[in-house]
Amino acid sequence: MTAAPSNSVCPRCGASFRCGMVSGDAECWCVRLPHIMPVPSTTPSPAGTPQASCFCPACLQQITDERQHKPSPASD
Repeated sequence: MTAAPSNSVCPRCGASFRCGMVSGDAECWCVRLPHIMPVPSTTPSPAGTPQASCFCPACLQQITDERQHKPSPASD
């Protein structure tokens, strides 16, 4: 089985990856992660193709882990 072609670039690390939102898939890989931030909307790129400002799987996993383990602010 071959991987689906990349259609997005991560704004954090520059990696190419496949975004299901951009491809119009019924579900994207990112929905399997905890919902810690809103899903960005797709916008046309300068070339006129849809482009989402999503993070690649590795970066989104790291962001999710960091936000889930972030200590809550101490109350006075």
